[in-house]
Amino acid sequence: MSYWKRKTFFLPFIAVSLWCQATFAAPVIEDQGVSMSREELEQVVDGWPDNMKQAAADDVGDRLEMLNQAMTNKKIAMEADKLSPETDPEAYWKYYFMIQQARQKYVFDRYMEELEVPDMAALAEETYNTQRDKYALVEETRMGSHILFACPPGCPRDQVRPLAEDVLVKLSQGAKFEDMVAQYSQDEGTKQKGGRLTFFMSRGEPQISPPYLAGLFEIDEVGGYSTVVETQFGFHIIRLDEIQDPYYRPYEEIREEIISRLEGEYRELSAKEFRSRYRLSDDVRIDGQAMEEILGPYKTQDAQ
Repeated sequence: MSYWKRKTFFLPFIAVSLWCQATFAAPVIEDQGVSMSREELEQVVDGWPDNMKQAAADDVGDRLEMLNQAMTNKKIAMEADKLSPETDPEAYWKYYFMIQQARQKYVFDRYMEELEVPDMAALAEETYNTQRDKYALVEETRMGSHILFACPPGCPRDQVRPLAEDVLVKLSQGAKFEDMVAQYSQDEGTKQKGGRLTFFMSRGEPQISPPYLAGLFEIDEVGGYSTVVETQFGFHIIRLDEIQDPYYRPYEEIREEIISRLEGEYRELSAKEFRSRYRLSDDVRIDGQAMEEILGPYKTQDAQ
């Protein structure tokens, strides 16, 4: 076949190929110089909730409104492309670092989402056996009752303390605790229950005043009393009612908790390792003069 015949033979195929490329590359929406390709629109539609997809498919009016929203969003976003460090440096650099932050967050989040966490079951059991105090120990808890001599901030405490100390003497001489609660306590929430706080407390109970806890845990035996304890609420006499000894929770009870904590530690270490890959390398080059010019105005007097 001659050159010209071969050329003539292939021309229709070349034309069809170019037509196909133009067809598939052509935007499916175009308005005022802003366009959207088929692939981009497919991604936009994929992000719509199912009811929006169905409405756009069934109703032309709804379809136009949703396309209008999509194109409006794109047009507004493209306004940022007009920013430049020459015309509006403050706005430009704010936008620049906002985009940079979004990009680094995307890369980091994607890495963490794709991170394969190993099976921690065997390590969890080993951890339980070697670190039971850390993972399984339940510290001693105590339950008690109290008499409150209320004295909020601003109250003349030197006038209230003697009464509390006098009641403590009466208790040491055999006075019935419940009678003293009924006569003197100003905690209306516990007064009708003989002063009893009906829950166990640990040494670090976050909702309880530290001086109150210290007073409760200084008592030597059940039925004993504390010294007069001062808190922000006033003065307390505390009676120890019950002790729950420390114990270890069984492995099966906390297995999932340990696995979850180990997985969290693995993710945390992996995140640190990932970020360390991007730290300054040994090949870094830093313009010292530029650094001095940029940071010079911020030096303290002593460093100048």
